Amino acid sequence: MPKLKTPQEKHPEKYFTGLDVHPRDRIVIHDSSRIPKEGQFISLNGYGFLAKPEVEIDLPRPVRLMLDTLIETETTYDQNGKEYTRDLRRITYTLVKEGVNLPENAPLEQATAAE
Repeated sequence: MPKLKTPQEKHPEKYFTGLDVHPRDRIVIHDSSRIPKEGQFISLNGYGFLAKPEVEIDLPRPVRLMLDTLIETETTYDQNGKEYTRDLRRITYTLVKEGVNLPENAPLEQATAAE
């Protein structure tokens, strides 16, 4: 009977297990009152990064995608006391370039398979 693959073996791109395995994406974190001047410490599975506002940083793709899941809820009230809520990203950023550590002449299939 063949050995069944674990979910991590089937889809390694969904599991962050090291720095060299994943493509890196270059981002710039937007300056905001929620981020200290010294920078925002970002960590995933024991791998830490210090991202300073308005400075480019190369992050592994799972770390960048994790930033999209950091949501906070803002509650406001109108003049009649009615409550309005909206979900905002905790850390906003601009994606400068995807796959900065991949070879420039790599075929599209290889870059997509790495994702």
